[in-house]
Amino acid sequence: MLDGVLAPGERLPSTRQAADDYGVSRGMLEEIYAQLTEEGFLQRAVGRGTFVAWTVSRLSEPAKSDVTKRRLPAPSRRGRSVAASAACREPAVARPFNAGIADTSEFPWKIWQRLHARAARELGRDGLNFADPRGLWNLRVAIARYLAQFRGILCDARQVIVFNSAQQALHTLALLLINTGDRVWMEDPCYLGARAAFELAGAAISAVPVDREGMRVDLGVRRSPRARIAYVTPSHQYPTGVALSLDRRIALIEWASRNDAWIVEDDYDGEFRYEGQPLTALHSLDSHGRVLYVGTLNKSMFVSLRIAYAVVPEEIVDSVAKFRTQLDGFTPAVPQMAISLFMDEGHFSSHLRRMRAVYGAKRATLIEGLAPLAAGGWTWSGNPAGMHLLAAHERGDYVRAVAASSALDLALLGSYRSARGRDDGLLLRFGGLDAASLLEGIAVLVEAAERMKPKLGSSYFKKQARKE
Repeated sequence: MLDGVLAPGERLPSTRQAADDYGVSRGMLEEIYAQLTEEGFLQRAVGRGTFVAWTVSRLSEPAKSDVTKRRLPAPSRRGRSVAASAACREPAVARPFNAGIADTSEFPWKIWQRLHARAARELGRDGLNFADPRGLWNLRVAIARYLAQFRGILCDARQVIVFNSAQQALHTLALLLINTGDRVWMEDPCYLGARAAFELAGAAISAVPVDREGMRVDLGVRRSPRARIAYVTPSHQYPTGVALSLDRRIALIEWASRNDAWIVEDDYDGEFRYEGQPLTALHSLDSHGRVLYVGTLNKSMFVSLRIAYAVVPEEIVDSVAKFRTQLDGFTPAVPQMAISLFMDEGHFSSHLRRMRAVYGAKRATLIEGLAPLAAGGWTWSGNPAGMHLLAAHERGDYVRAVAASSALDLALLGSYRSARGRDDGLLLRFGGLDAASLLEGIAVLVEAAERMKPKLGSSYFKKQARKE
């Protein structure tokens, strides 16, 4: 009827005839006819038969010619702006160089299966009734212990709130702490998911440039001294990969204290530093209670885990939890319990040590493979951390030509900036790549960079050679 196969006013066969046609009982057809009549699709008249109701014509599929003319209400300007970027969407298939996700080939799957089953047994029916928006107490205790031991963050488990993702944590904090029109410092370039979270909360974004020492705090103070929040990725800036220097960390905390502002520290991959110990978290330097720390287990374990957390002052825990309730309620108890067991038994710390070696080797392979490009003016951060590497060049047209000429899944630095600059870069996300895919991607990229060289003119590269 909805497809127009049975037209409005058309007579249907009797229930006896339809039952014979379809090989079912007449009683079933009587139930079907009665239901469709009650919903208004059919009309039945004693002695005349059963007919398709004329009102069905108003629900019929429009002709194809009409579909092309159909105009739906447009999304809001804010909606169009946020939906225009898919930069924080995880890839359906990992390939060079879109794979900034965890490598699961080394994950202890059998241990995880055992602990997941044990978690369900230990929770019992209490797990079916769990609804705490702050998270399972066992996991909050385990996270607080981990942060103290491995990230130098001393906090009470009551300050830890569990989320499904760092993105959700950022969205919740933005909604709670920002009034429409409040200024927020954002690194430029920045993680676009964070920008979207603050824009959805109605913030006015103040783009603060990033250089080799991280966010230019002095420029932030000069441009927007009364900003409400500063968002930073201090241990491994996204996407440039640089680390925020100690002088600027201190300056940022002092600014927040003077101006009654917040600092949101996104430590999305702080565990993965390949020389020495992980950098001290900004939260550990803060004696004023201004730093809100956001971390995730989705990068350190596996992408579909969907567990992240925030560490906030106890004074706002209840407010954050209430906001969490308005978004999606809470995170299921069983996976939380499984993670707490995974941490308590030492499997998490062992897995981190193993994956530091794995990702460190991948990064070393990538840098070694890109080495021939250095003579042509390509540069990358020396910060030995993270699961991505930004290969930059002062000639943006050259970078974009390389990206366009290769079959690789390459993200441009320019897409993370508030405005395009003369230079540009390629974001090489390698975490989820196997060795063969990584080597293949490197070969394709280097070949494309070499192939596009002549199109820039020989004088430019002679100049670069003299610099070397």
